Amino acid sequence: MSDGQGPTLTEAIVRELARAKSYNRGQSYYDQGAVSDVVQRGKTLRADVEGSQYQPYTVTIEFDDAGVTRTDCSCPYDHGGICKHRVAVLLTYIRDSSQVSKRQPFSELIADANPETLQNLLIELVNSRPEMADWVETRLTTADDETDTNSSVSVSLDSIRRQANHALPKPGQRGHNDAYAEAERMAEELDELIEQARMALDAKDGETALEVLAAITDELADNRWAGLLPHDIPSVYGVFGDLNQTFIEAVLTAELTERERDEWEDHLAEWDDQFIHFMGESTFMAAADAAVEGWDDERVQQAMAGNLSRGEFWKDEEPWYAEDIVTVRLTILEREDRIEEYLNLAEAAEQPQAYAKMLVQEERIEEAVDYAIERLSTPGRVLEVAKTLRAHEQTQAALQVGQHGLTLEGLRKDTLAEWLRDRAASAGDSDLALNAAVTAFEASPSLRAYKAVEEIADNDWESVQPDLLEFLRTQNPRGNTAARSVEVFLHEEQYDEAIELADSTRQTSVTEPVVEAVIEERPQWVISTCKSQAEPIIEAGQHDSYKMAVRWLRRAGEAAQADGDLGEWREYVETMRDDHYSKYKLRPMLDDLLEEF
Repeated sequence: MSDGQGPTLTEAIVRELARAKSYNRGQSYYDQGAVSDVVQRGKTLRADVEGSQYQPYTVTIEFDDAGVTRTDCSCPYDHGGICKHRVAVLLTYIRDSSQVSKRQPFSELIADANPETLQNLLIELVNSRPEMADWVETRLTTADDETDTNSSVSVSLDSIRRQANHALPKPGQRGHNDAYAEAERMAEELDELIEQARMALDAKDGETALEVLAAITDELADNRWAGLLPHDIPSVYGVFGDLNQTFIEAVLTAELTERERDEWEDHLAEWDDQFIHFMGESTFMAAADAAVEGWDDERVQQAMAGNLSRGEFWKDEEPWYAEDIVTVRLTILEREDRIEEYLNLAEAAEQPQAYAKMLVQEERIEEAVDYAIERLSTPGRVLEVAKTLRAHEQTQAALQVGQHGLTLEGLRKDTLAEWLRDRAASAGDSDLALNAAVTAFEASPSLRAYKAVEEIADNDWESVQPDLLEFLRTQNPRGNTAARSVEVFLHEEQYDEAIELADSTRQTSVTEPVVEAVIEERPQWVISTCKSQAEPIIEAGQHDSYKMAVRWLRRAGEAAQADGDLGEWREYVETMRDDHYSKYKLRPMLDDLLEEF
């Protein structure tokens, strides 16, 4: 749908936003006419969707000229992707534009309104909805505070310590079975405390941030919590990583004397020694090094002044965490609006993605595009810069950079291609959308990617489809790629190709769907394949897997029945039962199977 007031959305985009189950249910909601009161105001779409509750759910969709930017629904769904109600609204927007009522955006509606009229309307609104009074009061009284980014942050260190201590697991308080849940709780509560240090940093108050972080870390160091938790909880390691990163930023933000920097280096090194047994590697040495270097380090000064050329910042041997310190330096320079120093350091330290994104933020768009095309060499980096351009409403520039990314090889090429496919389709660039869709399919073949090409190709599908299938035939996929590829062959009833792939991989995830699909079309192959799957299980006496073996034999029976000759299959199963008569768990299962046929 495209009428000059909204993006051209495709169903491929909606499928990308939702899980398969949510999409299918949303399709049903759309078919049932559950969507009502669809109103578009500028770049915001709102609608009601009848659901399982008495009151309909309210859906809000926001988009720019290149697609969906944000979605929200009053339902409690939170399981990944958008919910079925949002799917139904987007399908209505795409398929039935007559249901969409176009109205003037509120920003335009009130732009020329009389201030007294607006004031009276606000009072009337609060009087009719008293629950909004507190919200309005809070927004009015904190509006000035929000603009003051230099105000110091006041915290109670005693409270921080108590909360940090509460976050830690205690001996005898919880059973062993709760260890993983306890670790997750600890990580969540500590992250909330670290957030207070981040708030101080946002206010450029490095001293307070250091005090908060030290209070948290002291409690961690003084408590024997490590022996009470498993050693395979990613969230716990993530919290320590965040603690280190925030320490780096704090020591580089605070105005410290040389003596104070030395003291912080000692503190951090001591804590590092205490945690290295649990972490298995250094935790705070990056922060300790940052404390030593500060901003006076000659190499840092040379880089920020633009006296070092590309890549010259690095010495011959750098610790593995050196780039983490540079990343934090760039964060601080950005926050302090020291843009040229930021760009100089990013160039000297070979951070082309950061360099390009800063050019975008500074609205040096043409320069950013040229730089990204010249310097970015991986699809993942290109994607991040393209997203930044789009966030700054530079859609065409984002598409141009994304198109360059299609020519690169590396990780996340499929993700870049999918993103570009949907953005280009929304922007009405059908040629680029098709190119990106084909690239996405070739980078990571799947039925979903295949159908996305079909939708975007539209009338050109008959000329595009053979090339996609030929591409699959020339591949030698393994693992998940093989399982996804075989779905395409089965969808197009290319049974011989599907069988060839199943035979070459011998993966159950590939073989099983092929067997299910070709029971009637290729019964002899099914019988032979199912026997070869069942026999090793039975021969090995894997009694826990007998059900699986019988399931394979059942499919062989279905194929024999479809082929019109059950006699040979029955004889085979009876022989199997007699040969393995001593396997008492298997015997009755085979008897039951024979009775089914």
